Amino acid sequence: MADPPPPLSADEFASLREVSRGEAQREIPQSHWERLVSLGYAVRRLGELGLTASGVRRLAEGE
Repeated sequence: MADPPPPLSADEFASLREVSRGEAQREIPQSHWERLVSLGYAVRRLGELGLTASGVRRLAEGE
């Protein structure tokens, strides 16, 4: 049985959803994108955030 994903606040989860829409790095707080990257849900490439496979799964699991 897999461990549950780390908890995200409602605001962090909303930021994850924004990242999935693209071009969200200016719209979400820096602390959110740093945490999403550290948890492996997002990656910063060429100055832009993008979702990882883990981020896509986390979105599908919901809050």
